[in-house]
Amino acid sequence: MAEISLTRLSGGNTPADGSDPRTFPAIWNASATAIEGALAEGGGGSITVSDTAPTDPAPGQGDLWWDSANGKLFVYYVDGDSSQWVDAAGPSVAVQSTAPTGYEGQLWLDDTDGSMYVYYTDPGGGSSSWIGAVSRSGGILQVVSTTKTDTFSASIGAGASTSVTGLTVDITPRSTSSKILVTATIVGGRNGGQIGAALTADGTQLNLGDAAGSRTSVQSANAGGTDNLPSAITVQALHSPSTTSTVTYGVDLFGIITSTSTYYLNRSTNDTDSTAGQRSSSTITAIEVAG
Repeated sequence: MAEISLTRLSGGNTPADGSDPRTFPAIWNASATAIEGALAEGGGGSITVSDTAPTDPAPGQGDLWWDSANGKLFVYYVDGDSSQWVDAAGPSVAVQSTAPTGYEGQLWLDDTDGSMYVYYTDPGGGSSSWIGAVSRSGGILQVVSTTKTDTFSASIGAGASTSVTGLTVDITPRSTSSKILVTATIVGGRNGGQIGAALTADGTQLNLGDAAGSRTSVQSANAGGTDNLPSAITVQALHSPSTTSTVTYGVDLFGIITSTSTYYLNRSTNDTDSTAGQRSSSTITAIEVAG
């Protein structure tokens, strides 16, 4: 730790006003003692250059640290209740996914959802915490979508279900607090009857209706259309996966009659090769909403 020493004077020239030549050295020496004492009380004033905050020897009030990893200057500040390295350039903005230790006035941008926080100390220093300054809660973080244009068919037994091949979407949430709004619109039918559907998250069916006797629990269903006119079903769910790992959303079709039947997607049941016949597309979209 660097120290400042002020040289004492043992004598001096006679002042221009003709006063006693011993007076000036006495005044100077007393002043030097006072200055050195004030410096000692104010802190050591050492300067450390390193990529991590110095801890040995323990920093004191007024010490300086040049963060060589990030090119920033910090001063060690003691406020009576706590002590910490404070950005010498003023409150900084930390951009990271977890909250930094924090000091009064510092800003933190949560790079997982874009929320901004300010570190605030209650009057009197009773408590300190990060307070939301600009929240992205409810904001859209990302949108992913898949459209299936080819046809699909499956033979499904009564009360059973099967997944639609090629109609899935993968999304990797940026935060565990995010919600995923999933919407799928499928177009299809079955010869002579209804078609049921539900969204899935990693294979788990979402938002099924309550079980009631022998009835098939689905999320939604349609009348099945006519032989040459398929009909659409829209299914939607607001899912809270509570993870930052990739989640795969898809669509299941259900057998909702008393026997096995063939279900079709993106085509009519008869699939007549004429202008009366139709080919369609089905889409699934996942939207991450900040929690």
